[in-house]
Amino acid sequence: MSIGTTKLCHIAILVRDLDRAVKNWEEVLGVTTGKAFNLPPASEVPAFTNGEMGDYTDCRLATIQLENCLLELVEPGKNPSPWKEKLDRDGEGVQHLSFIVPDRKKAQEQLQAVGAPKPYHIGYWPGGTYSFTNSVPQLGVEVNIKTDDDNRAKKAELLRNSDFHKKDL
Repeated sequence: MSIGTTKLCHIAILVRDLDRAVKNWEEVLGVTTGKAFNLPPASEVPAFTNGEMGDYTDCRLATIQLENCLLELVEPGKNPSPWKEKLDRDGEGVQHLSFIVPDRKKAQEQLQAVGAPKPYHIGYWPGGTYSFTNSVPQLGVEVNIKTDDDNRAKKAELLRNSDFHKKDL
């Protein structure tokens, strides 16, 4: 059994100063990036950390498209978030490797088969789902499992029923 893919989607790096990091990456790689943006509100992208819906709108993100995958730079805000918790605990650096898989539940079962816990953070955007698993003891890095799902109905239900996501994990 496997997670269903060997294709890396993106690498997420936590930084304290997004503008500085973007400028430096652009100089090092000889590329330009799009504008940095704040994460959308829960009404657009419901996301839960340890079972609680969060407000992550003060987190900023920028992406750099590399030839073979996406580099995602994240500057956590002051509000609690999985990004802030990891940055405060471990400092700047890689937060996770991300893989798009055909079946999220099967991929998570495979992570659990090697000893990783269930995901601690899960988010739903209209075109997909993502979930963070703290697989550092097993793999040396957290893993973000993504799927390309149509989540419009799920998102509406999540916003109506805050316990829904607990059944989905």
